[in-house]
This record gives sequence, structure tokens and C-alpha cells, in this order.
Amino acid sequence: MSDHKKADVEHSLNAVPLSERRNFFQLVFTWIGYVFTVTIMSAGGNIANGAANFWQCIAAVYTGYAILFLLAILVSHISQKTGYSFGLLTRYSFGAYGSRFISFFTMITLLGWFSINCYLSGSVTHTLFPSIPQVPASMVFGALYTFTALKGQKIMNKLGLVATVLVFLVGVTAIVVGIRDAGGFQALTAIQHEQTKTFNDLVTLAVGSVVCGVIGWVPDIMRFSKGPSTSAGVMVVGMGIAGPFMLVIGIIGMMVYSQYDIALILQEQGFLAFAFVGLIGNIWSTAQGNVYSSGLNLASIFTKISREKLIAIFGVCGIILGTFGLYQHFSSWLSFLATVFPPMGGVVIANYFIVWKQELPDVAKASFPPIILLSFVAFAAGIASKYILHFGFTTINALVVSFVLEAAFGYMVLNKQAGQIKTQAGMTESETE
Repeated sequence: MSDHKKADVEHSLNAVPLSERRNFFQLVFTWIGYVFTVTIMSAGGNIANGAANFWQCIAAVYTGYAILFLLAILVSHISQKTGYSFGLLTRYSFGAYGSRFISFFTMITLLGWFSINCYLSGSVTHTLFPSIPQVPASMVFGALYTFTALKGQKIMNKLGLVATVLVFLVGVTAIVVGIRDAGGFQALTAIQHEQTKTFNDLVTLAVGSVVCGVIGWVPDIMRFSKGPSTSAGVMVVGMGIAGPFMLVIGIIGMMVYSQYDIALILQEQGFLAFAFVGLIGNIWSTAQGNVYSSGLNLASIFTKISREKLIAIFGVCGIILGTFGLYQHFSSWLSFLATVFPPMGGVVIANYFIVWKQELPDVAKASFPPIILLSFVAFAAGIASKYILHFGFTTINALVVSFVLEAAFGYMVLNKQAGQIKTQAGMTESETE
């Protein structure tokens, strides 16, 4: 089998056919495996580190996740309808070569997440077994995560199911013990800290905890969805229950033990050994998702290289980066993601609904312009809004600004360009109306 054919086994270069679509239970554990992650626990700890009290943390979490849910439901609808990965969807928004820049940028952010997961795996192992150095442990786990990503969605879903059950048990135990050590729930909610971050900053951290996955990975999973109700159900579970649950673990850990590293929290509680398998399985399910999604993004850029080779290269780079300790700058990393990804989503959403009017020509038949400059203008304006608009929530501002500009450009210029591409791709008149 040629490299080109191998690259398409996971439909990285075409739409997922209806015959291969999956139901709610076949997809939900893959997505939960992404949000049921130690890194989101750590994000919760960072929120608590800057908040005044427990209830302010909860308000920030659900404000941020309401924003994420809106993004997730729209992006999942687009990917379910089209069957396309995020890398392919960006061709319609940013052009043939412009999409490669977006895909490469998305891959770089996923590389950052993967390196953090590698670091955490080594950290958890070293904390429990001090004789095992952190760096070699991180490298071994990074290689294992890369291997399962090579095997594709089926093994990822099975591993996600096991990891979900294990980390749920660990999380519930950590919350119960944390509340007990605080002196009860009322004592926990009575804890007051000096507030070092604004509420907007706390919401930004909540959004940053999973926004990369909402924009970059949701399409790669939900393109396998059988219908809108399946996609919506998966997103409700992920954004309404699973993600906030993981953040609360980190919030309680920081408020009670002044730690946001879950390994140190569990060590304080005295059951790190019991939780070890669950933590590693949890990190594994997320890390393999980062590798898998990056492989799809890279395959849309380097179409002559097999997905397997691209994933292997990504894994090696991520393992190396993990040794440099990006985790030590985790709060800044979350803020960066929350600044960049909402406007990217705003462009893709407006482009699909307004420019293309929910009718995309076959990606293999369409002839896209090299770069759609106006989409990049809308994207950049959304990012710039963080520094220009000093009201409301920066993540919402960025999303709205990019969406409105892309919609305006669509009505003025891009609609006509899209119509020409549809005609050249052989879409019928009824399809282009």
C-alpha cells in the first residue's frame, strides 16, 4: 500500500463516509478522554491560585465553559455535516496555502499540550518512584502515546473508556478527601485568598483549559458523528459535566493544599500509589488525542508524506520539547490559547454559515485561492481585540469581532468567490443557491 493511501485510512484527506459514522456511545468516551485530563486539573489549580474564594472559581469555570460550549456546538455541527477534519475545513476559510499555516499553527499548540502531558507523566512517576528520573520516564511515556495514536480512533476510544472510569474514581476520591481535609464543605467555601487575577483573567484560564481541543480536535472527532443530536449530546457531557469536574479537583487541591500539580495533591492526601494507574491512563488518553489530531493537520499540509511518518515526527519533537518544562509556564500558556483560538473559530464558523451558506464543494474537486487574506484580517482583528477592547470578556470579544468581520467580508466579497469555486467544482445550481 502506498504512503498516500495509508495517509487516508483515517480520512485525513477526504470526508468520513456515512457508512463509517458512529453513535453517541462510540464517540463520547473519546471526547471525555480529552477533557478528563490531569492538565485541566492543573488549570483549575491556576484559577484557584488567582481567585478570592471557591464560589468565584466556580463562577469563572461555568462562564468560561458556557463560551466553550457555544464554540463546540457550532464547530461540531459543521464537522458532522461535512465529515471534514479541522485541517480540511480551514481550506474553505483561509485558502489552499493559508490553511497550511493555520494547520501548522494548530499543530504547534498541540505539540505544546503533548509536551506538557509527557512532562506530567514523568512527574507523576518520579513523585511516586523517586528512583526513576523524570526525563527518561517522560520519554518512554511519550513514545507509548505516539504508538497508540498511530493505531487510530478505535483503540483510542477503548483506551478513553478505561481511562475515563479510572480517573473518575480518582477525581471523586480526591474531591471527597479534599473537602474532609478542609474541615467540610462549609469550611472549604469559607476559605479566602488574596485575589491576584481579575474575573476576566479567571474566565480566560477556564477557556484556555480546553479551547484548543474545542476548535482543533472537536472537528476531528465529530466528523464521525451520525447526526446533530449525537454531536450535541457529546458536547453537553464534555462541556457541562466532564470538564468542570476536572477543574474542581484542581480548585479544591489549590485551596486546601496550596498545590495545583495533581501528583503533589494526591501525595498530600496519601493515595498517589492507588491513583497512579488512573492518572497515567488519563494523561495517555489526552496525549494520544493531541498526536492523532496533529497527524491530521500535518497530513493536510504535507500531502506526499504518510500520516504514520508525520505522527512519528510529531511524537519525537513533543518528547524533546517536554524536557524543557513548558509546564512551568502553564498559566501563560492557557492565556495564549484563549487569546488565539476563539477568533480562529469565529472565522471558520462565519465562513461556513455565511460565506458558503452550509454547502461546501468536495474538497478534492474545489480549486481554492492560495490565501484568503480577508479571513486572516478577521482572525488578526479578533486577536487584537484583547488589547483594544477593555470591556466584557476578552474571549467573547475575540470570537464576536472575528465572526462579524468574516461575515461582513463574506457579504461584500467572499460570497462571490465561493460561488465561483462551487461552479468550478461542478456543484449544481440548486446546491449553490
